Amino acid sequence: MKNDHELEEFVAKSGDGLNQGHYGNSFIYLPVTMNKSLMQNIWDFIGIPFRFLLFDQSWLSRFKWTTLEEERISAVLPYIQGRLLDIGAGPNTLVKRYGNGIGVDVVDWGGGVWVVENTARLPLRSNSFDTITFIACLNHIPNRNEVLREARRLVKQNGKVIITMIDPVLGSIGHALWWYSEDKKRGGMQEGELGGMWKKQVIEIVNEEGFSLNFHKTFLYGLNHLFLFSPNK
Repeated sequence: MKNDHELEEFVAKSGDGLNQGHYGNSFIYLPVTMNKSLMQNIWDFIGIPFRFLLFDQSWLSRFKWTTLEEERISAVLPYIQGRLLDIGAGPNTLVKRYGNGIGVDVVDWGGGVWVVENTARLPLRSNSFDTITFIACLNHIPNRNEVLREARRLVKQNGKVIITMIDPVLGSIGHALWWYSEDKKRGGMQEGELGGMWKKQVIEIVNEEGFSLNFHKTFLYGLNHLFLFSPNK
């Protein structure tokens, strides 16, 4: 657990990230997106039972299959801009791929993530992030209203919040069958966690905390949802 000063110092340095380009007098960040070949798409489709249910995600690279984490990150990266805060960052893959930001989590999954007691109370300056992401994690945050309220404090007025989510039916089936899932590694689902959330649920709870929906789409064969919200004026 890092103290407030250490965390602020890390955030101040996080602008020295990877994938930087330069335009005029300002820096832009160039995310590396995943452009799969036709053969890779076919191979990934053939591998759906193994990719989605049967195999630990860490095994997939041996068979040249794309992991679910890679699919989510590839879906999200094109919409990120400026300084990023990834809440529920897991092993911090998104921040490391994007190169300009910080990942926080309540569990230490490695990868340089900053471990905090409560993501609803972060020792960070208000209006200090251009993009805040919740990648496949909002359903796993019991105090999700409070965390979204904190995201509203931290995001810049012209910033955005990006959320990915699976619906509760697919999520509940998945969490029952995913013997390798992160919730099992930390002792199972805790009170207040959900297997997934319906589209309407996500929109309502985020609206309640001061955001409006700008964009929605599905990805990964229509099984995952991507939401892009902006803070209300």
